Amino acid sequence: MKKVLGLPAFRRLLAVSMMTELALSVGTVALAVLVYRRTGSAFGAVAFFLCAEFGPALVSPLFVSRFDGRAERIVLANIYVAEALIFALLAWIIGRFSLVAVLALVLVDGTLAVTARVLVRAAWTASTSRVGLMPEASAVVNAGYSVCFMVGPALGGAIVAAAGTRAALLVNVAAFGISALTVATSPSIRRPSVDGHFMEGRLRAAFAYARAETVIRRLLSLQAVAMLFFTISIPVEVVFAQRTLHAGPGGYGVLLAVWGAGTIIGSGIYVRWRRLPYRVMVTVGTCLLGSGFLVMAVAPNLAVALVGAAIGGAGNGSQIVAVKTALQEAVQQRWLALVLSLNESMLQAVPGLGIVVGGAITALAGTRIALAAGAAGSLAAATLMWSRLPRRIQSTAAGREAVDSSAASADQAVTASSAGLT
Repeated sequence: MKKVLGLPAFRRLLAVSMMTELALSVGTVALAVLVYRRTGSAFGAVAFFLCAEFGPALVSPLFVSRFDGRAERIVLANIYVAEALIFALLAWIIGRFSLVAVLALVLVDGTLAVTARVLVRAAWTASTSRVGLMPEASAVVNAGYSVCFMVGPALGGAIVAAAGTRAALLVNVAAFGISALTVATSPSIRRPSVDGHFMEGRLRAAFAYARAETVIRRLLSLQAVAMLFFTISIPVEVVFAQRTLHAGPGGYGVLLAVWGAGTIIGSGIYVRWRRLPYRVMVTVGTCLLGSGFLVMAVAPNLAVALVGAAIGGAGNGSQIVAVKTALQEAVQQRWLALVLSLNESMLQAVPGLGIVVGGAITALAGTRIALAAGAAGSLAAATLMWSRLPRRIQSTAAGREAVDSSAASADQAVTASSAGLT
C-alpha cells in the first residue's frame, strides 16, 4: 500500500474522493430530512431519492461522454465549483422552500457527482496502471469509500441535529470548494488523451464495445442480476431488526454499523488475496453476500443476525471492488471512463428495482422470506459468475471491430446531418 500512496496524483485523487463522498452523504441526510419535514409526505421523500439516485443514473453517461478526453484536472475543478454553488443555492432556498427547485438542483448535483466519480476513477486507474499498482489502488479507494459510507450519514445527522440543515449544506459548500482547489492545483492529475467522436456516436460505440467484449458484457450483465438480489435487503432490514427480532431502533443501527464494518474487512480480504484470479474473487464475494443474507434469514436473535451482517458486509466490500477492478483491467484506456459510467449507472439504477422487490416480498411473506430470497438469488448469481465468466481478462478483435463499425455509422450520421444544413 505504501507504494501506491506514494504517488502524488493518486494521493490527491483519493483525498478528493473521500471528501466529496463524505459531503454527498452529509448532503443526502440533510436534504432528505428537509424535504420530509417540509412536505410531510413519503411521496416527497421518494421523489427526492429518485432525483438523487435514479435520475442521475439515466443521464450521467451522456455527461461522461461529453467530458471524457478533456483535461480532467480542469473538468473536475469546474464540476466541484458547480457543486459548491448548487449547495450554496440549496442553503439559500431553505428560507424560501420550493420542492420543485430543490428536486431540480438535487438532480443536477447528482448527475455532476456521478460524472466526477467516474472521471476520478478513470484518472487514478490510468496513473496507477502505468506502474502496475492498480489493484492496490482499487483496494485503498474501496476501503476509503467504506469508511465514508459508515461515517457520512452519522456525520450528516449530527450536524443537522446540532446546527441545522443550512449548516450541513454550507459544510458541503466548503468541502467542494476545497476539492476544486485541490484538483486545480495538482498538475500531476492527467490522463492520456482519448480520441473522441461526436457525443452520441461515442456513447453508441462504447455500448457496442461493451457488448462485443465477452468479459465486459458478462461482468456488467451478471453484476446487474446480482445487484438486484443484493439490494432486496435494503427496505427489509429496518423491519427485520425492529419487528422480527424486537431489537428496536438501536438494534437496526447496530446492524447497519456491523455491515459497514464488514465492508472494511472485505476490503482487507481483497487486499490480502488480490492476486487471485478475478473470477475467484468475484464469485467468493458474491457467495459471502448470499451466505450473510441466509444467516440473517434464520437468525433467532440479534447476535446471530449481526454475524450474518458481518459476513454479508465482508462479501459486499470484496465483491464490489473485485468487479470494478476486473472492469478496469479489461477495458481499453480510450473507453474506460464511458464503460465505468455504464457500470456506475447500473449500480445506482438497479437497486431501485431491488428495493421494490424487497418491499413487496416483505409485505406479502415477511422479512425472513425476503432475506432468504436475497440469499438464494445471490448464491445463484455466484454460480452463474463462476460458470459464465471467462478465466482470463483479454481484449478481443470483435470489440475493436464493433467499435469501428459503430463509429463509422456515427460519422456517416454526422456527415449526413452536416450536408443537410449546407
